[in-house]
Amino acid sequence: MTRRSAILVIALTLGSASFSGKVLAGSADGPLDQIGGACVPDGGFGVGFRGASTGTIRLLCPFPVNSNMLGANVGLTFLSFIDGDGIGEGARVQAIFRHAAIGSNVAITNGVCDSNTSTATGPTNIGCFNPSLTLKIDETYWWDIEIQRSDPSINVEFLSVGMRYYN
Repeated sequence: MTRRSAILVIALTLGSASFSGKVLAGSADGPLDQIGGACVPDGGFGVGFRGASTGTIRLLCPFPVNSNMLGANVGLTFLSFIDGDGIGEGARVQAIFRHAAIGSNVAITNGVCDSNTSTATGPTNIGCFNPSLTLKIDETYWWDIEIQRSDPSINVEFLSVGMRYYN
């Protein structure tokens, strides 16, 4: 295991543990917003490319479901990012929300939030409406984050991802 892989595993473990029991905004039915905390960079800066590097960076961000969230309808993803060319094809950040039955190797895509739908070139946050999904005890949920850059002159960074209830 490389040092980078070990750091990612530790970050995912600590991040999901630190956010797994939090109820935000004082809601009795569950949080108003649930943050994919394992993928919020801990250094205060985004995840992106160094120097003239190009290609794809992939992050798997768990969406922890607590007992008070079961039966809730989710589907509004908030994605924070920097995409230096806006809707151009030189860079993009995508947050793909997925789920699977526990013990299954079949992932179902619920929706995609894409930075290339926004003309903003600086730090920004967009909301993406995906089909409503009812959270269940026998499923696991996550975002598959893809940061892509084909033009090394463009700054592109993933900053954070979160989910809002439809209820």
